[in-house]
Amino acid sequence: MKTFKHLSELDRNVKYLYDANPSLSETKFGYAYKRFVEKNYKKIYQDYVNELTFIRIDNALEDKETKMVLKSKEDGRGFQYSKEGLKAVIKAEQDLEASWEQREFEVEPFIVKELPFLLTENLKELMFGLLIDDETTTPPTEVSEPKSE
Repeated sequence: MKTFKHLSELDRNVKYLYDANPSLSETKFGYAYKRFVEKNYKKIYQDYVNELTFIRIDNALEDKETKMVLKSKEDGRGFQYSKEGLKAVIKAEQDLEASWEQREFEVEPFIVKELPFLLTENLKELMFGLLIDDETTTPPTEVSEPKSE
């Protein structure tokens, strides 16, 4: 079982690795990570995004005559809000994030036998049991660390 927060941090760190070395997605590691995401994280993340979208729609302004939700290209949330609606959206988003961070999910690992990079302790901790294990995964000799935000 892994928490949503753990899976999100893993995904963010792998994206940093891909930013630093785009060809990494074409390696055996990239293939394994793609399969891991498709089998596990994609559905979980989509459920989270759906809940987030429903919060935004529920608090959005409506056209008085047509009752259609008013969209906004300027707002990163995609909809128009009153002052009170925006406050409600921000609060609900924070509550949703807090409730999802510790939610646990059963995930199927995709263990890589050979890594094209050495692991930092943080990456090792995030990937252990999901993409790597001590028995079958062997790292090479060069270090590649994800960029920090």
